[in-house]
Amino acid sequence: MIQQVAAIVAPLFLIVGVGYFYGARVRPEMKITNQLIMDIFMPALILSVMIRDDFFPRQYFALMLGGALVMLGSGVVAAVVARGCGFNWRSFVPPAMFSNWANLGIPLYVLSLGDAALGAGIMLVVVGNILCFSIGTYIYSGKLSGFDVIKTPIIVAVIIGALLNFMSVQIPGPINQTITMLGQVVIPLMLFSLGVRLTYVSWGDSSAGLVMAVLCPLVGVPLAWIVCQILPLSSLHQSILLLFGVLPPAVVNFMLAEQYQTDPERVASMVLIGNLFAIVSIPLVLFFVLGAG
Repeated sequence: MIQQVAAIVAPLFLIVGVGYFYGARVRPEMKITNQLIMDIFMPALILSVMIRDDFFPRQYFALMLGGALVMLGSGVVAAVVARGCGFNWRSFVPPAMFSNWANLGIPLYVLSLGDAALGAGIMLVVVGNILCFSIGTYIYSGKLSGFDVIKTPIIVAVIIGALLNFMSVQIPGPINQTITMLGQVVIPLMLFSLGVRLTYVSWGDSSAGLVMAVLCPLVGVPLAWIVCQILPLSSLHQSILLLFGVLPPAVVNFMLAEQYQTDPERVASMVLIGNLFAIVSIPLVLFFVLGAG
């Protein structure tokens, strides 16, 4: 079991590490790369999965609801903790809710549970992005963003994919292959990009970072387990939701906090320390998930 878990997590953290050390030495400009991930490669991956003959959106509805409940529940607990610790809730709550569903989550699901987990992982990314760029943006900015989330390429890809899937449209072979190849770029690139982005964040207020590092898995995993007892989820989706619960804060929290000037240094600390602590928490949850499976 130890070797199995090591074989799963080692490639993830090694690619992140390569990105981190390259970023620390070269300091590359990743804005264009990150934009390509969000505007081209991730939408292509989503579209390539949704137009497959064996993809049925309705089988993911319960999982998507479960993911939303875990995020919202984590936010409620984080608000209570923030008040008790004297942290600004606007900067503390979002990192507890919005984790690395894409950069770390999708590779983790696929490596540990197989290719069958890819579609489910993508649907959790969709739910996460909807909540992050609606509720999350509101928390950070204090203002409602309207329907801007619908305009994001990821959500556009979901809408197009759902329509093509519903109408059973057959995509011509060369176009299908092109979309698939573009989507295959995204998983290693996201891990590498995560490593580079972590070089831009700092320890800052380490007290908030340490609290968040412990809070994420300590709250997320039990919430995911409770949701698994309530919703009609397959064993595969239960495993994915448990792994979803252990994921650390996403770098997008730092980007939004910086954009709206909501304690960006403190959020940076929570992202950095949370991702470092994931080296311990993710293998522990993997032991449980693989053992239960």
